[in-house]
Amino acid sequence: MKLQTKFTRRLFGWIILVTALFATSLVVVQQRSEAQYRLNLLTSKLDSYNELISKSFDLGHLDSLVSDLPDELRVTIIANDGKVLMDNEAGSVSGMENHDKRPELREARFNKHGVAKRKSATMDRDFLYYATYYDDYYIRTALPYDLELQQKLKSSRVFIYVSITFFLLMALFVYLLTKRYDRMLTQLNKLTKQIADGDYEQDIDVGETELDDVSEQLLRILRQKEDARHKIENAKERLIQHFKLSHVGIALFNMAHSVEYANAHFIQYANLLASSPITDAGELIEDPLMLPIKHFIEDKSEEQHISILIPKGGKTYEVKALKSEYGSFEITIEDITEQEKNRQLKQEMTSNIMHEIRTPLTSIRGYLETLNFMELPEDKQKHFIEKAYDQTLRLSDLMKDIGLLTKLDEPSRAFEFSTVSLHQIVEEVRVAFLTKINEKGDKLQNNLPEDLQVKGNESLLYSIFQNLVENSLRYAGEGIEMVINCYHQDENHLFFSYYDTGKGVDEKQLSRIFERFYRVDEGRTRESGGTGLGLSIVKNSILLHGGEVEARIHSSGGLEILFNLHK
Repeated sequence: MKLQTKFTRRLFGWIILVTALFATSLVVVQQRSEAQYRLNLLTSKLDSYNELISKSFDLGHLDSLVSDLPDELRVTIIANDGKVLMDNEAGSVSGMENHDKRPELREARFNKHGVAKRKSATMDRDFLYYATYYDDYYIRTALPYDLELQQKLKSSRVFIYVSITFFLLMALFVYLLTKRYDRMLTQLNKLTKQIADGDYEQDIDVGETELDDVSEQLLRILRQKEDARHKIENAKERLIQHFKLSHVGIALFNMAHSVEYANAHFIQYANLLASSPITDAGELIEDPLMLPIKHFIEDKSEEQHISILIPKGGKTYEVKALKSEYGSFEITIEDITEQEKNRQLKQEMTSNIMHEIRTPLTSIRGYLETLNFMELPEDKQKHFIEKAYDQTLRLSDLMKDIGLLTKLDEPSRAFEFSTVSLHQIVEEVRVAFLTKINEKGDKLQNNLPEDLQVKGNESLLYSIFQNLVENSLRYAGEGIEMVINCYHQDENHLFFSYYDTGKGVDEKQLSRIFERFYRVDEGRTRESGGTGLGLSIVKNSILLHGGEVEARIHSSGGLEILFNLHK
């Protein structure tokens, strides 16, 4: 039965070849070893004859010994110079040629013993010669190398027959074994084809535990791979969905610089940035504005990303490019106009903070230098000390307000909320400013119901009304009236009105009074000692409580603040 797979056919052929070579080598070695063994037995017997002949020759009893030796045994005694002294089969030794060059003698001369198989020049037939060297002569015995002797020296053929039988049995065993694995591999090949076709849920009996395990492992690996593929597809789908919902324009490019994916924002931003309308997101790379991005993509350096800012149409766009090690890349476009404004505002705020801090510090330094380097009357010294103290209070208020504003920029969870009585809060503010209110002849009218409550941070709610009242006391003038009303409420919000009957502000400045460090009248407000942060704290505190705030001119001419708070 023919083997089905090329692998098993090759395997069978190689095993048979190796087995045949091994068996042949074994037979050859065995035959040679046996032949040599038989030869050694024969030469050992001839060596015994040589020893007997040597002793008899030395004692002069050679003739009686030779007559007792086997008839077929030829005995020759040769002198050191190769001259034949005696040969029991030659009629006369005088006519025999010198034997010095005979191979068996030359070997015996160096090795004590010598063996040769050759044709005798004297007897004209083949002999097996065995020579032994003694101090003054050689004794050589020989047997006719006839058919009988050849049969004695010939190896037995039994081992050859045994080896052939073993080889045939081995070939049969190898065939049956490879045939078995041939069937297993055929089944395994069938399984792999089913896997390639996607039909790998069927169980296939491969026929061997190990290969069954292999098939099960293959199926498990394929199932895991399929599960992983589904997970990757799902993750890819979620990522694309994220790209679609993202406010950032995203485009993915392959190694050939072709677009693999671009979301709607990227197409929109690309057309806003491009010099002319484009239909393919990849065309944006060729626009002159994108030249740094193009150079980065074409550059072979190890740098992995680049970012550039492009101002266009009153907005600022950040374009980023990210290269992968495989040659693909992605480009993102983001409208960072608000972030840029915030950055500039923070930069401006930092500059304002430095300016606001520098002013009281400069004043304090001036007062202290005056006190240190000038001799002044006691009343003047007291005056400058009071001025320096006032500036330290102003600096302390500034640090407190800056710290509060910084904290207001944090998430609302940084503050603890509880149920707070707003009427009680306003009354506490009244008590805090009562002295200054009386000094200026002002009035504070708290029209909030005593049971009016809101869920919020007590400290921040206090700061709202504190800064509103303090702003009026500083800038509205004397003899004014300050009024706080809750004019409306619904399920979610409380609506408030705070106004004073003072000087008010220019209507053009109403939109800016909540900005940090903004002053309506720089000189007047500095003299009054304000930090320029009070109304900004009011606005941020209201926003943190889920409300809104606006400013307008009251019918009395003063400033009115309208705001609401979430219940």
